[in-house]
Amino acid sequence: MSALALLLKHNGNEVAGYDAVKSEITHKLEQQGINVNYIDDFSQMQGSDVVVVSSAISQEDKGVLYAKSLGLQLISRGELLGRISRKYENVIAVSGAHGKTTTTALIAKIFKTAKLNPTVHIGGILAEEKSNLVVGDKHFFITEACEYKDNFLYLNPTFGVVLNVEAEHLDYFKTFENVKKSFRQFISQSQNYIAPYEFSGKRSLFSFENYSEDIKGMQFDCFKNGEKYLTIKSNLHGKHNLQNILTAVEVSDFYGVDKQYIQQGLANFKGVQRRFEKYEFTNGSTLIFDYAHHPTEIKKVVTTVRNICKGKLVVVFQPHTYSRTKAFFSDFVECLKFADKAIIFKTYSARELFDMEGDAFRLYEVLKGEMSCQYSEDYHLLNAMNDLEKDDVVLVLGAGDFYDKCDLTIN
Repeated sequence: MSALALLLKHNGNEVAGYDAVKSEITHKLEQQGINVNYIDDFSQMQGSDVVVVSSAISQEDKGVLYAKSLGLQLISRGELLGRISRKYENVIAVSGAHGKTTTTALIAKIFKTAKLNPTVHIGGILAEEKSNLVVGDKHFFITEACEYKDNFLYLNPTFGVVLNVEAEHLDYFKTFENVKKSFRQFISQSQNYIAPYEFSGKRSLFSFENYSEDIKGMQFDCFKNGEKYLTIKSNLHGKHNLQNILTAVEVSDFYGVDKQYIQQGLANFKGVQRRFEKYEFTNGSTLIFDYAHHPTEIKKVVTTVRNICKGKLVVVFQPHTYSRTKAFFSDFVECLKFADKAIIFKTYSARELFDMEGDAFRLYEVLKGEMSCQYSEDYHLLNAMNDLEKDDVVLVLGAGDFYDKCDLTIN
């Protein structure tokens, strides 16, 4: 939402909005001349041409009801993204249950390295730009395409990417079959696409050999149609990011980007905030933040860290929504057991009302019988972790508010 607001403002529109809390993001919007209201005063809606509603907002929200009472035009965030995308010659849309943000950012970095001047709309903060928006020209629009509430179906990409498909957002889709149906529709709306074989019936042109990884990142040889294409070095970790990199390579190759720019872009990629974001401390321990909040994502990142961690691994996990925790409860239990210790933080409820069956405390009660585990509601808990030693890793997982509110200092 904030990136779209900034893009509309850049294009000369008058933009204002609402948020429940002040943050670095809302501060940036205000710096750009966008009025952000933090109280239930919706008078600035009067006279608006359109009101854009986030997918996280209920149709019974006071602001939504007020806009309806004025007879204003209401559209979803996804519909706005679709309208904006149609102003660009090429739309590269990256979808999937996992890896969207990183892959979108990788493609953007390669295109920027090649001086193609893309406009980039992304669901995370790019470390290099310190923003979720890069304003370029109208030739390339590179966007993260979220499937929640079928938002990505407002897009008609010139190149669509489906990284993977899993049972996710079941509060909306209800069944995995409905999830798959929406992804198939997204593929049908894309002029060109990359998608898992079971959806597309075609295999990727690109493969890899000679993969190696250490604490600094990964290296491997990339092949196209069985022939050596280039050697890739990246500071990313984990074989899940290997797929993301190969996808970025395939998209870039499709648009004729020179191999040297692909190689340079990947080598110089500085990452995205909350995607394996590392901090090194003077005692030799490491803190890593990652956005993983689905069991599949958590298992991948915990396994990756487990393989490169020489000390003990402590996972701090903040469940994101009661419905997701309830739907995948046993999977959360299993993937967290890969750590030496788990700290379960209070649930980030987002748009949902309390549900005891999907609450973080219930997750803690089950885990404490199977591993070293504690429950916390203290955003300063990292400061209390005085027993960390050299080579220990604290891995903070989740899509909630712990990242924004925690204290990064470890004594």
